[in-house]
Amino acid sequence: MKILHISDDPLPDWRVEKSALTLKKDNNMVYFAGKEPSSNYYRKTFDKIFTLNWTPKTRYQIPFDWYKIKSQINNILLEVQPDIIHAHNILSARLIQEIKEYPFVYDNHEYWSKYLLISNEKSDESKLQNGFNPKNIFKSNMEKLLKKTSTKRWINWELDLVSEIPTLVPSKPIANELLKIGKKIYVLPNFPMKSENYNICDPKMIDYFSSVYAGTMPYKGYQTPFKNIDGFIPLFEKFDIGTLNIIGWKSENSKNVIYHGLLDRDKMLDEMSNNSIGLIPFKQHPFHQYMSPNKAYEYAHAGLLILSTNSIKPIFDELKDNVIGFNDYDELIEKLKYFKTMPEELLNRRTQTSDYAKKYIIWERHEQSIYESYKQA
Repeated sequence: MKILHISDDPLPDWRVEKSALTLKKDNNMVYFAGKEPSSNYYRKTFDKIFTLNWTPKTRYQIPFDWYKIKSQINNILLEVQPDIIHAHNILSARLIQEIKEYPFVYDNHEYWSKYLLISNEKSDESKLQNGFNPKNIFKSNMEKLLKKTSTKRWINWELDLVSEIPTLVPSKPIANELLKIGKKIYVLPNFPMKSENYNICDPKMIDYFSSVYAGTMPYKGYQTPFKNIDGFIPLFEKFDIGTLNIIGWKSENSKNVIYHGLLDRDKMLDEMSNNSIGLIPFKQHPFHQYMSPNKAYEYAHAGLLILSTNSIKPIFDELKDNVIGFNDYDELIEKLKYFKTMPEELLNRRTQTSDYAKKYIIWERHEQSIYESYKQA
């Protein structure tokens, strides 16, 4: 069987690649079409990679640009002749839905109909921080109009897709809501693959106390509201709560905060395992009931004790008592201070979490969702 994965994002994208690797185990041919891969991308997951010229105008479905991307994908389809298409996120799924010639599944990475509404809500404060040049007021207003129009369109697309097309989602709360619209909904959590963890040692006692936060840098000073960590990083300079290692950001190191930038998965997991605590410090937000951030499960496999905002429900559903919740940063500080003075309890909790993750928090336990969705396409 030949499977074509389509995305409006580039590689690396680990959810996309894990899906492809699942099918490769059965000697299927897997292909990828999306934005040009990052310059440091080296994995040989796909039998062939095609580049699609996704642009802002394409994303907003400006007619001529939308026609060009459809022409590009049609040429790829003629070459590959896939048996099934695995469309990642709303734009790719809509593109294939309009072409109508191939069976496909919709992999809904972010619950787009909710995600888009929230991610486009910028506070007045963030707008002031970004600044407004009077010469660009017209351009800014046009962009806001396009975003508003496109967001409404994208939401309607998702509702239409879910009602008919087999849909993969990362968490049970998303599935429970979308099952009110469509019946072909399958949960595929963002867990690490079992094969990733062969070089991670069991947790061991370490003679320093450090935490890790893995995340993406704010874009132009703006972070989506449900990933708000304002005031989090300075905590490690103000209070005696150990050091903080940040993966995914580039910035200047300080006494207690070290920035590691983007790391490949092997190096990332290795760096995580050098710490004791894995942090998910987003300030509480209504969207958290749907979020299932893969960093929580990576922390677990790396042998970290996980501290997370209480409102991120799927993490607690999946990890059970292997995650400790907090309501605000004052409570987080107290929990960090406590575990800093309790090294043996900390090691026991880390070992418990690691053992649980190796048994239950693995991608392979949920691969059947991919096969089931393909059967329904």
